[in-house]
Amino acid sequence: MGRIRNHWKLALAAVVMAGMGAWVGLAQQPRRVNDNLLKTGSKTGEEWVAYGTNWAEQRFSPLKEIDASNVNRLGLAWSSELPLAAGNPQTHQENTPLVFNGVLYGITPWSITYAVDLRTHKEIWRADPAVDQAVWQSRICCGVVNRGLALYEDKVIAPVVDGRLRALDAATGKVVWEVRVSPDNQAYTITMAPRVIKGGRIIIGVSGGEFVVRGFFSAYDAKTGKLDWRFYTVPGDPSKPFEHPELAPAAKTWSNDWWKMGGGAGVWNGMAYDGDNDIVYVGTGQPGPWTDMHRGPGDNLYANSIVAVRGATGKMVWYYQEVPGDDWDYDSIADLMLLDLRINNRNRQVIMHAPKSGFFYVLDRVTGEFISGDPITKVSWTSGLDPKTGKPNVNAGARYRAEAVTVKPGPSGGHVWQPWTYSPITGLVYFPGAAGGSSSYRADPNYVPLPTIIEPGGRGRTQMGTAGGGGGGRGGGRGGAPANAGQNGALTPEAAAVAANNAPAPAPAIPAAPLPEIGPDGPTGSVLYAWDPIARKERWRVVGGGAGPFAGGSLSTAGNLVFSSVNDRLIVYRADTGVKLAEIQLGTTQMGPPISFTIDGKQYIAVTAAQGALAGAGGGGRGGAGGAGGGAPAGGAGRGGQGAAGGGAPAGGAPAAGAGRGGAGGTGGQGGGAAAPARPANLLVLALDGKAPVPGAAGN
Repeated sequence: MGRIRNHWKLALAAVVMAGMGAWVGLAQQPRRVNDNLLKTGSKTGEEWVAYGTNWAEQRFSPLKEIDASNVNRLGLAWSSELPLAAGNPQTHQENTPLVFNGVLYGITPWSITYAVDLRTHKEIWRADPAVDQAVWQSRICCGVVNRGLALYEDKVIAPVVDGRLRALDAATGKVVWEVRVSPDNQAYTITMAPRVIKGGRIIIGVSGGEFVVRGFFSAYDAKTGKLDWRFYTVPGDPSKPFEHPELAPAAKTWSNDWWKMGGGAGVWNGMAYDGDNDIVYVGTGQPGPWTDMHRGPGDNLYANSIVAVRGATGKMVWYYQEVPGDDWDYDSIADLMLLDLRINNRNRQVIMHAPKSGFFYVLDRVTGEFISGDPITKVSWTSGLDPKTGKPNVNAGARYRAEAVTVKPGPSGGHVWQPWTYSPITGLVYFPGAAGGSSSYRADPNYVPLPTIIEPGGRGRTQMGTAGGGGGGRGGGRGGAPANAGQNGALTPEAAAVAANNAPAPAPAIPAAPLPEIGPDGPTGSVLYAWDPIARKERWRVVGGGAGPFAGGSLSTAGNLVFSSVNDRLIVYRADTGVKLAEIQLGTTQMGPPISFTIDGKQYIAVTAAQGALAGAGGGGRGGAGGAGGGAPAGGAGRGGQGAAGGGAPAGGAPAAGAGRGGAGGTGGQGGGAAAPARPANLLVLALDGKAPVPGAAGN
């Protein structure tokens, strides 16, 4: 009997020990990013785990150690140099870093992913996908950029600008899987941050509207990289079965054999997710070519729309088209945001949008019902929105042909891609944008569509069908059409055609009558807006709170603060009144969106940015609207704004001597003679009483 009791005691002890071992094993497992964390974001604000902090994309931090009473003490605590690809300049750091488990993850313009230890400030790993810059530079519309990453479980989900998607081991940076999202024989690129929704589905879209490629977005399995579903934003050849049923009614809104080119409507930025209703929301870009003189009449579904699909299947739930038959490059790709608001004595689950069209839209996010749409700036492309359906009444005079027409706003809106933020404390939405802008548009009567299929290693060819005008762009920088230059500085035939298209419009014999305008008065230029979505009106706006193509976005915190990345400065405002509290000179070119987190209980603000112009480097001004890049004289060559294709690059990626880089206008070259050294870029981390020297500043 005693032996039996001892036997049971030993067995019980073994069970207890096994249970304790299992518990200890679980306790020692590293934390992972899961659906619950992505849904809410870090409730304490200690981490920043997703592009917009959470599925609702609100970009609010509950941290308040840094507040309106002490933000004047904010300074640089430390910095770390970012890993850049060799060769072409990478001055536009649009990445939103992510923070989890004491590690910051980021990505640079040529898609090099990196991890930095936030306690030691040392790089842990970097992963370079080795993009062939000589091929892909000409296929990128509006500057070499990458807006961010996603985290899921033990992986970093990293987009590659050449159309690939990779999953990296978060601890080591090693590639777990890699897939090609878009074909490499067309001018598709990926510039957006992927999002991960319930069940580990990665949502990713493609860029390329100026090259008239066919837009789509897709869902991939985070564990395996397997494609789950794909939604096309433009119907294909109507003589063949459509890929999904929503394309049949869309095809009735197109004309002129659109499918032979592709149609545009890329998905390159705005996205949100309602996990309770399993609805994915994306914003789509403009149709191509830009003008319906060549595209043909029609609303062009699902371009310029908010498209809502079921996360599990990709089946459409609803859509709302903001700009039917867009002729003005009013991509509907600005960030989307989900909120629960009480409107007209009703609790509403809403989705909000403030895109390039110049309106602030509020819709029911479950049904797509239009709730409100109000102009944030002067608008002349439409006389207003139907109060029940939200359909705009487009001004017929805004539809241009070969004669120039001036329309408000220009292609920079409004508000383009720069991240916005919502403060539950003030109830306001904050976003950098443009106010009072306009642009002159005219069609090229001699435009002939070109094939979108590119031979191996071939160059991208933009196809807007416009001639001059079209200032502004994705952030205020794009001209009528970017241009490509050959390795010897001479224009390729395609670039010569683009340059001819971009010649200044001849003055009409009788100036066109100004279009009627709607929208509020107020300060103009690059501004920061504070908008009340319930009252449907602006609460304040400040000039200089944005910077056109060099604005990086905004962040609000529980310290009654709004941070705005403005070119070379981080500016801080009171969230309730808009009073400027601090302006921190960081000596950078465009810096990325600010984020906030804590390490060991201390609050930090972080941005990424390239250092400003090197002392003594060449010196021309940035180009204006509409011109073409070409061979530039040696020394002091002008540089077109944020525009597209660079000069032909030899192996190794450095621009060829004298190669022009057409930007958002002006006749700029990347510089004649020898290529300038690449500017460093840095992770800049700020805290109260930070005293670290600014990288690249005189005397450092």
